[in-house]
Amino acid sequence: MGRDDALPMVLLDSDAAGKQAVKSLQDQLYQGVKKRVLLTDDYIKDLTDTEIEDLLPAPLLVQVLDRMERLAQQDFEDFHDPKKPIVPQIKSWAKNEGFELVEGWKVQLALGVKSKLLANPDKDVDDNIIEQWTSFFEKFG
Repeated sequence: MGRDDALPMVLLDSDAAGKQAVKSLQDQLYQGVKKRVLLTDDYIKDLTDTEIEDLLPAPLLVQVLDRMERLAQQDFEDFHDPKKPIVPQIKSWAKNEGFELVEGWKVQLALGVKSKLLANPDKDVDDNIIEQWTSFFEKFG
C-alpha cells in the first residue's frame, strides 16, 4: 500500500479480541478514519459478541458442521441455540463431546458452506440474511 492510498475497510469479530483489535487500529493506523473499521455486531440483529461466521446462515453452518465432525455422539443441530453466537457454541459442543476441533476447522467449515451456497444459493439464504449482507456491503459503496 502506498503512502497516499486510502486504508481498506476492515471487518472484525465483536468478541473481546475483535474489540481490542478495533481499539488498537482506531488509536493508531486508522486514527483519522475510524469509520473504516467495522464490527460484526453492527450488522447482525439480536446477537452480541458475534463473529464473522454469524454473518452466514446458521442452519447451513449447522448442517455442514454435523457432516464435517463425526466424532460427536450428539449432533450440533441438537446443541445449537440460534439466539447465541455460533463459534463459542461450536467450541463448547466439541468440549462437551470430548474432542478437540482440528486446526483450521473454521476454514474447512467455510469451504463447506461456500460449496453449499454456490450449489443452491436460494435454499439457505433468507430475507434476513440478505438484509444483513446488504447493510454490510452498502458500507463499501
